[in-house]
Amino acid sequence: MTTTPQPGAIAPPSPAKPAPLLTSQFNWLVLGHFLQALGYSSMLLLPVYLDHLGGTRADIGSVMAAGAFGSLLARPLVGWALDHLGRRRTLIWGTITLTMGMALVGFVDNIGHVAYVQRIVTGIGAGTLFTGYFAFAADIIPISRRTEGIALFGVSGLVPLVINPISEQVNLAPANLRWFLAGIAGIVLLSLIPVMVLTEPPRASPHRDATTPAATFSKLFRSNCLPVWWATAVFSGMVAVFMAFATVAAQRAGMEQPANMWLTYAAGAIMVRLIGARLPDRVGPHNVIAPALGAYAAGALALAHGGSATTYMIAGALGGLGHGYCFPVLTSQVVSRVSVDVRGAGLALFTALWSGSELLLAPRFGRLADSHGDSLMFAGLAIFALIGLSVWVILEHMLANRHNR
Repeated sequence: MTTTPQPGAIAPPSPAKPAPLLTSQFNWLVLGHFLQALGYSSMLLLPVYLDHLGGTRADIGSVMAAGAFGSLLARPLVGWALDHLGRRRTLIWGTITLTMGMALVGFVDNIGHVAYVQRIVTGIGAGTLFTGYFAFAADIIPISRRTEGIALFGVSGLVPLVINPISEQVNLAPANLRWFLAGIAGIVLLSLIPVMVLTEPPRASPHRDATTPAATFSKLFRSNCLPVWWATAVFSGMVAVFMAFATVAAQRAGMEQPANMWLTYAAGAIMVRLIGARLPDRVGPHNVIAPALGAYAAGALALAHGGSATTYMIAGALGGLGHGYCFPVLTSQVVSRVSVDVRGAGLALFTALWSGSELLLAPRFGRLADSHGDSLMFAGLAIFALIGLSVWVILEHMLANRHNR
């Protein structure tokens, strides 16, 4: 039985529809991010090639960390460019730089100067794009769906991880990896097409005295921002060590196709973002950080145990689950807690912490593995994660809550 409304009666308001997320801008940005992410993702194969050249764990860690050095060198300029020249122009220059860095892999035939130069140039390009794409995404994603939108946008950077097991399925020999990686440079260059289609997003116009170094510093290091910076340093350090050594550790342990680990890594990260993308916004993004870091620590412990292909696949899945939630949550926290007029600088600092963690930790954990073995190295990584998580809990309770009072 239906009820006919009385004349003059006011109809109840219909529930507000959520702001649209999959706009044309968002979709073009996703396509560009996917194409350029093939460059970053394929770099996970570089340690295998360096191992083929006879590099030790310390050598591999040092070469991989050189990319972080280049990224850090460029980061102040990247932050300035994003806030003053615009997102789109910064993405164009970053894409050209990453393409050149990827092409240089073809000239690496020993662990020498060319290997380090290649990583530095690649690091500058990848760091610029890492910051620029997520700054652009944060500008166009509705505030009410920020964490969900960043999580879904980040899927376009995870799907390219499948390029690593694909290289094994076609029986690509380690000696030929440099040509495979250099060839990816052409695909990275194609990402300029969707970037050219994008329209520069509107941004807040800061007052002249609001973007001085002192003013920017004070806005980036407010008390409620400090827990985010700490959690980012801990998480990015875990990811750097995991990605630098997981594949070569599985290969040394006898796993026939070690890059298959990145299938479960990508699957775990994509699954939580597609199925549970709205969960962080519902329960509070900061409440998801501890479980996500715990999952990544569990993945490190699985790597420490090793022993079978199944164990390494489980380690990949646990790492992916942690990555799937922790990265978008931390990115969303940066965007929410940093003033909008220095958002570019804030995201530049956020991504610089990733580079800094890689630069500091990858060589040190590599030396630990050379001295005491891969198992102890990954066990140490899990301990590092648990200590870092404990400190974050204290900082979040003391500083973020004090800021909100």
